[in-house]
Amino acid sequence: VSIIWVSMLLLGCLIVVHIIIHAIGLGITAVRAASIVSVSGAFGIIGAVILGHIADRIGTKLTLIVIIILYIVGSLWLLVADELLMLYLFAVIFGLAYGGFFTVQSPVLAELFGLRSHGAIFGVIYFITMIGGAAGPVLAGHIFDITSSYFGAFVTCAALSSTGLILALFLKPVRR
Repeated sequence: VSIIWVSMLLLGCLIVVHIIIHAIGLGITAVRAASIVSVSGAFGIIGAVILGHIADRIGTKLTLIVIIILYIVGSLWLLVADELLMLYLFAVIFGLAYGGFFTVQSPVLAELFGLRSHGAIFGVIYFITMIGGAAGPVLAGHIFDITSSYFGAFVTCAALSSTGLILALFLKPVRR
């Protein structure tokens, strides 16, 4: 579970920190580049509500899988997105996934491990997740410094999200 959470937050923090710089590098003005984060934030709110509602209907595991697929699609889309409208489309996909992910975190853990030690388990998982959140922007910056491109960082995000998807497919509640 920790690997899934780390990969999701790594991507999230990487994007929030580097998307503006990436967009400016593509020739987009700073103000328009910053608006990508605004679009992402707005759709994060929408994603939290919609995907939370969907999780109540189809279950949290399936919703988590949908969210991870959105992360993968968004990461791969960044490999070809080279103009503002394409980046806005990315922001919509990413925002929906990011907002939805934060909504289903606690319910997924509750379904997997029960409620008896939910707070402690959530705390440990979230602590480990913060490592990914802290490492993501640094890793992306390092990749950019070496290659003068975010391509490798976006491929890494897609690969980590794909790993998270494979692991999520095998999640099963702990038998009591």
